[in-house]
Parts: sequence; structure tokens; C-alpha cells
Amino acid sequence: MLPQEIVSAFSFDSKNELWKAVNVLLDASIESETAYALQKENRGEDRAYHCGRAEALVSFKSILLSTRDSVLKDQGRPFDE
Repeated sequence: MLPQEIVSAFSFDSKNELWKAVNVLLDASIESETAYALQKENRGEDRAYHCGRAEALVSFKSILLSTRDSVLKDQGRPFDE
């Protein structure tokens, strides 16, 4: 069971502009970190650093999306993303 603060925060309308902006920003950040990791002039430790950052962002986005889906499911609402 999720805490009430999380349930309340993730119960927003599907057209929420902040939610869209957060997802766009996360996608852009993931893409940017991946691009840095793939630059041929990066050394191994720099590549690993950017790969780690990209993976952390992917994991964070996954947590946000799965939490949103879980809240909507518990409320009997259709998943909108």
C-alpha cells in the first residue's frame, strides 16, 4: 500500500502539463547522458559515469511511471500513458 501523500500526488488528470514536462525532461536527459557515454573521446571511467547516470534516470522514470500506473489501477481508472 502506497502512502496517502503519494496516492494523492499521482492522482492528477492525464492532461497534466507538469507530468508531460517531467517525462520530456527525463527523456532528453537520458538521451544526453547516452550520447556523452558514446563519444569516442571519452575514457572508460567517463563512459561508465555517463552510463550510470543514464541508467539511474531510466530507473527513476520507470519508478514514476509504475507508481502512476499503480495509483490509477487502485482507483479503477484507465492508464493514460
